[in-house]
Amino acid sequence: MQDPVEYKCAVCGSFESFRPTANGMHCKKCGARIFVKPRRTSHKELDAI
Repeated sequence: MQDPVEYKCAVCGSFESFRPTANGMHCKKCGARIFVKPRRTSHKELDAI
């Protein structure tokens, strides 16, 4: 069985964990079905050319 993946609700912004094989995902707070993967909090350093 796979580990749960964390998603952010696009409507209210709450975080929910779901298994990748789950069907019928919805937000427990607002009932929305639109989720996005959260962005990482850090930024990537690139060398100047």
